[in-house]
Amino acid sequence: MFLAQIWGPIMLAVGLGIFSSRKHYVHVYKDLDKETFAVFTFAMMAITIGILHINIHNVWNTLPQIVVSILGWGLLVKGAMFAIAPHYADKWGNWAADSKFISIVGAALLVIGLYLSWLGYLG
Repeated sequence: MFLAQIWGPIMLAVGLGIFSSRKHYVHVYKDLDKETFAVFTFAMMAITIGILHINIHNVWNTLPQIVVSILGWGLLVKGAMFAIAPHYADKWGNWAADSKFISIVGAALLVIGLYLSWLGYLG
């Protein structure tokens, strides 16, 4: 529940941000190649937090546990991708920004953020 209380509001805020400040998020994704230090910093932080998350919670029994475990593994994989192949992360960011995919991601973040916030604080 502790991790749901952390992940839920974060995902909810970013999901709302994608819809209320779409141009900002598109700009962020399109300019990843110009922010090399930020990409490197994100990679190191994501790997570290992903490993910590997995060490604290890697449980696959119930739906909430699975969702929280997937988030930890996803963060680790995304951080590793940014560290190992930042050019692919940049290409993916450009594709996401140019397509409707960013809206799909925003909607998914809203749904998962609401679900985890509800579980963490009201469930």
